[in-house]
Amino acid sequence: MKICIFGADGRTGVEVVKQALKDKHEVVAFVYNPEARNYLPEGIRVIEGNILSQTDVAKAVSECDAAISVVGHIKGSNPRMQTKGIKNIIEAMRTKKIKRIVSLTGTGVRIEGDMPSVFDKIGNWIIKIIDKERIMDGIHHTEVLKNSNLDWTVLRVLKLSDANFTEDENEDFDPSSVSTESYTLTENGPAEAFTSRKKVAKIMVDLVSSDEYFQKMPVASNLS
Repeated sequence: MKICIFGADGRTGVEVVKQALKDKHEVVAFVYNPEARNYLPEGIRVIEGNILSQTDVAKAVSECDAAISVVGHIKGSNPRMQTKGIKNIIEAMRTKKIKRIVSLTGTGVRIEGDMPSVFDKIGNWIIKIIDKERIMDGIHHTEVLKNSNLDWTVLRVLKLSDANFTEDENEDFDPSSVSTESYTLTENGPAEAFTSRKKVAKIMVDLVSSDEYFQKMPVASNLS
């Protein structure tokens, strides 16, 4: 499969690119930062552009079979960047008759039946106070996907980690014993407190080539 990865220059995006290559997919990396060419893996097509530009987005998806979006907010970015970006992606995919897309957002995007932990509730309450627009952007981007005719999936995570493992409260826990190949998805949580970017990459690449969770919003969960 040839996958267009939006936000490929971010910390999560780089891991998604690596995982896609590991799973023998072709990759088109859509990046905002031109320096990304220096740290992205070789053997991929890199397209520099702005997610807010319909022309740039259309160019990126033109020869792809599916899309993954890990577009996130950075300092000074448009407060509705995720929503506006996903609209451009959807329009480009419709034009090229591409159906499959997997997008990443936070657990502040709730659905009926969710079972957030206390940590989840407190964490998202704090974000609503200091950066409500970020949560609202995640919510609105999801609504846009729901109203599309695409085979979409939105992966929800609570907090991203740069670790190579899922953190554990056991002080004797050996991080080297945990594989990022192992993960649990549930439709309503509860979400695990910290999800490694490598694990997110594994989940998203697995999902994009699967028919599981079409038009659903699974949570990276702490349930076994």
